Amino acid sequence: MGILFSIPGQTMGVSVYTDHLISNLHLSRIQISTAYMIGTLLSSLIITKAGILYDKFGARVVAAGAAISLGLCLMILSNSVQITSVLNRLTHLPSEGIAFTLMVTGFFGIRFFGQGVLTLVSRGMVMRWFESHRGFAAAIMGIFTSFGFSIAPRMLQMLIDLSGWEKSWLLMGLFLIMFVLPFILVIFRDSPEDCGMKIEEGVRIKTGSKAEPDENRKNFTLEEAKKDPQLWFYLSALFYWALYNTAFTFHITSIFNSFGKSTNEAVAIFLPISIIAVAARFIGSWLSDIVKMKNIFYTLVTGMFLAALAISLPYNNISMVFLILGMGVSAGLFGIISSVTWPKLYGREHLGAISGLGMSFMVAGSAIGPWLFSVMEGIWGHYRFTGYFGMGITLLIGIASLRVILKSNA
Repeated sequence: MGILFSIPGQTMGVSVYTDHLISNLHLSRIQISTAYMIGTLLSSLIITKAGILYDKFGARVVAAGAAISLGLCLMILSNSVQITSVLNRLTHLPSEGIAFTLMVTGFFGIRFFGQGVLTLVSRGMVMRWFESHRGFAAAIMGIFTSFGFSIAPRMLQMLIDLSGWEKSWLLMGLFLIMFVLPFILVIFRDSPEDCGMKIEEGVRIKTGSKAEPDENRKNFTLEEAKKDPQLWFYLSALFYWALYNTAFTFHITSIFNSFGKSTNEAVAIFLPISIIAVAARFIGSWLSDIVKMKNIFYTLVTGMFLAALAISLPYNNISMVFLILGMGVSAGLFGIISSVTWPKLYGREHLGAISGLGMSFMVAGSAIGPWLFSVMEGIWGHYRFTGYFGMGITLLIGIASLRVILKSNA
């Protein structure tokens, strides 16, 4: 539920507002993409600090603060046209510059508190409550979040059609403060130990689990984890997929238009992708309790390569199969790598700080992606070169990681 509440700050939650912002604030698509990139990059620079605060103050306090802040940011964005007009009259500065600055600030707020803090805390809380069943818990979580994310654009579009784009942001902001905040305060608990329990107390330990008993596991600090070469290859994969997937989602209409396809055909691709993603997330999460993480890592790399290959090919049935499989498998396994990996490799004690580092890489990638795609499309007039770029990066990650990841016991 916590991750679903972060949707207004996720890419699919922002993408349905892009055209409204362009037309009402009189900004170009590249200007909106640039504002999105700057705001998200600024968020990535401090998200690790939020993870440290999570370790210090716990899930309930940090998530509550994130819900309030996300709600307030949405309320401000809902009045972006009016704020721009007022500031223009008061300062006599160009309205375009004011609007751009306001978008940078607003994107920073919703990305940091939504995509960043609320997602980090909600995912980390579940990971702290499970050990031998951690993968299975992540699988169940993945079903709900994957379907929730897949239907979010349509639900948000319905809300916009009913109330208008500005009022829809206002309503979501009020909902976060009036309903989500009390939900967090009542439901969220940081760990079993905080409730006077042992991890998985009263639950049968899964047979064949690769999970090391919690009391025997070394809990790495953030600085110790940074010295492990594995960490940087996992982070590179997360960074790249956040970049590519965010850019694909952000520019989905434009990408399909370049193929000669309609907006409805573009939006429709999310349903089959989400079905594959849910299946990959569930199966992969369940297997993560009994197989080594490196198997999931290289399956993710293969899926990312396939997704990039599809964009580089002409539109036909084969390329669409590659696209659906590649995007679906990668989206599903990305959720596993970004959640299960850190407690499995580095323990639970400093999970917030290590997860925060991972989240900072993901947020940074998601910041650069839409801008990079818009620039490449502006230069060449199509998106095929983004596919070539993606294939090159995934091959580099896969080959460079062989000596480190394959030798690992994790």
